[in-house]
Amino acid sequence: MIHNSESGQLLLEIMVAIAASVIIVTLGAQLVYVGMRGNKSSSETNVALGLVEETFEAARNIATEKWQNIYNLTKFSVNYYPQVSSSKWIAAIGTEDVIISNKTYTRYFIIQNVCRNSGNVSGITDSNGSAITCVSSGGVFDPSTQKITTNVSWPDAEALLVGEYITRWKNKTCVQTDWSGGQSGVVTNCPTTVYGSNDGNVDLSGGAIKLLTQ
Repeated sequence: MIHNSESGQLLLEIMVAIAASVIIVTLGAQLVYVGMRGNKSSSETNVALGLVEETFEAARNIATEKWQNIYNLTKFSVNYYPQVSSSKWIAAIGTEDVIISNKTYTRYFIIQNVCRNSGNVSGITDSNGSAITCVSSGGVFDPSTQKITTNVSWPDAEALLVGEYITRWKNKTCVQTDWSGGQSGVVTNCPTTVYGSNDGNVDLSGGAIKLLTQ
């Protein structure tokens, strides 16, 4: 025969075992939930990084085709996003929503002018990169380098903000489309489309450049 004290002790042990089991199951469920959330967050971040890299690749392609297509964009105050038009990348004004795995990612990029000091990038130009002076950054304005900053955001996460510099290589010429602007009087650098000097033997009439005979 089991005495009442032994019966009560057995019941207490069973209750303790049940409580411990509940705690273990709860902790296990929480760990599984945290793990699933971590995997989901990591997957979403990878998607966002892919959109960032695609944006930079598009900007590089736009600049390679014609440097002015990047350089002439409004600096800092206007958002752009990469868009395919006629089988090539262009910079469209605004932001773009990209839906991947039922998640909406919003992306855009901005352009800023750059300063260099002794050949090294010293920062962006004054006025958040929109002016061409370099008082705050030091150095001198570099018309052959632009800073691209890409922003990708999505719900329940901190936005990715990544910057990259793109450069017009010295062996890449700027496209001269119009001679009607005349001469500048001084030697100019790309992306300026007026030519440097006139020795008096150049005819500008009709929006074209012609060499005159002596």
